[in-house]
Amino acid sequence: MIRGVFLVLALLLAGLQWRLWYSDSSIHEVWNKQARLAGLVATQESLVERNRRLYAEVDDLKTGLGAVEARARLDLGLIGPNETFYQVIEDARPEQITPNPIPVAPHANSAVPQAKTVMNTPNSNAFPSSGPTGSSLARTQ
Repeated sequence: MIRGVFLVLALLLAGLQWRLWYSDSSIHEVWNKQARLAGLVATQESLVERNRRLYAEVDDLKTGLGAVEARARLDLGLIGPNETFYQVIEDARPEQITPNPIPVAPHANSAVPQAKTVMNTPNSNAFPSSGPTGSSLARTQ
């Protein structure tokens, strides 16, 4: 009798162990589902934050002209009517900015004395465009 009870308990224990390690609801499946759930929660949190920022931007664009003006300044290079555009060139070498003098030969028929040197105007290659990131605006009064 005791042997029969022991055999039934051993079979029950083996069945439970098999279910714990090898069935569709095994401990490995639970771990995998928990890891997937954590990844989905992190993705959902980032998407909720992105949606919150987008809703705030849409609301700002609907209600205020400041956001529209800022977007136009950044993306389209808007300059207001009472503003002066200054382009700041970072890491520019002095020879790119300072004009080089070009000697001019005097004319023999000229009665007016001519200057000995003429300043060379910088060409478009001397001042590379740096776009909206390298520029600043200042209001003039």
